[in-house]
Amino acid sequence: MNWWQRFQKLNLPNKLTLGRIAAAPVLVICLLSETVWGQYLALLVFIAAALTDYWDGKLAREKNLVTNFGKIMDPLADKLLMTTVFISFVQLGYAPAWMVILIIGREFAITGLRVLAAMEGRDISSSTSGKHKTVSQIVAVLIILVVNVIVSSLRAWAPPWEYALMSMGVIGEIMLYLAYYLPYAGMFVAAVLSLYSGLDYLVKNRELFQDPPA
Repeated sequence: MNWWQRFQKLNLPNKLTLGRIAAAPVLVICLLSETVWGQYLALLVFIAAALTDYWDGKLAREKNLVTNFGKIMDPLADKLLMTTVFISFVQLGYAPAWMVILIIGREFAITGLRVLAAMEGRDISSSTSGKHKTVSQIVAVLIILVVNVIVSSLRAWAPPWEYALMSMGVIGEIMLYLAYYLPYAGMFVAAVLSLYSGLDYLVKNRELFQDPPA
């Protein structure tokens, strides 16, 4: 059985999960292409990937299509997509490295915690802080991608783009201010909530780090 036949045998939620994994390198190539069309395509690819993340879980639950493959690969697909995007943002100058290291470090730590819990027959379900973390990261990525599209379009249309905005008066100055500081603000909130969420998981499951009684 070749890879295509194996792919066809997967249910729809798992196919969507694999599609999200495939989207990660496409997204990076588009972001780093330094072309206007690449930045627009990166935004569209991320939106599509985010929608598949919602629909594959919804379909799996409603249609009773939950599988071991999906349980493992779905969160890995999410982490791969977000990690590659955040690292790309460092390359593009939209995100400080320390914020990305904090976000990615949190993901590794909690993944390790889940593995440790699974070894002891426990399942760590998503918490409210974890959901807030996820939403904040998606919002931060969308903010940066939208800003990136606008900046790339202005750079191609009327370089240098900063002067093009300043020539528009007060509205242009506000847009310039947002272009500079909104991506940083979004990443800062995502980093803080990621740190809080990670500490929340570790504190609530601290007994996993204790030696069993003799």
